[in-house]
Amino acid sequence: MILSDKTIADNLLSDRIGVQPHPSSEQIQPASLDVCLGKELYDVTTDTLYEDGPHTIKPSHCYLAYTQEQITLPNDLAGHLTGRSTLGRMFVTVHQTAGWLDPGFSGTVELEITNFDEEQTLEVGDRIAQVVFMPLDQPSSGYDGQYQGQMGITEAGDV
Repeated sequence: MILSDKTIADNLLSDRIGVQPHPSSEQIQPASLDVCLGKELYDVTTDTLYEDGPHTIKPSHCYLAYTQEQITLPNDLAGHLTGRSTLGRMFVTVHQTAGWLDPGFSGTVELEITNFDEEQTLEVGDRIAQVVFMPLDQPSSGYDGQYQGQMGITEAGDV
């Protein structure tokens, strides 16, 4: 089951789903929550960190970025980060494989951005991705991995 806009709004209001800064009503979609681009962008291809934007992303480059929002999930709710259709139609992806938010996760969400077509400009605060929330059949033990509490760009840890 996927949470609806009404259930997402109720969970945000009660702080069952913690999101800071608190999202605007425009960010709540019929079955997801839009999340916004944070201020830093790291070009992995050229080993260059850009701050404060706007950010121009180049074709065939790979970037690390993060959401403005810090998200905190309870132990009985998981999230899946996925791209927004507008970016998809520009052939820009926001995650390669790390789109899963484990129950109990808290932190900013890492974005793995790749541009497959022409140069694009992304503004800090652009709604860049969306999170779909799914309840578990029962509470889990909760996430306690290496990315718990991440804030900002977090490069890969031990595999």
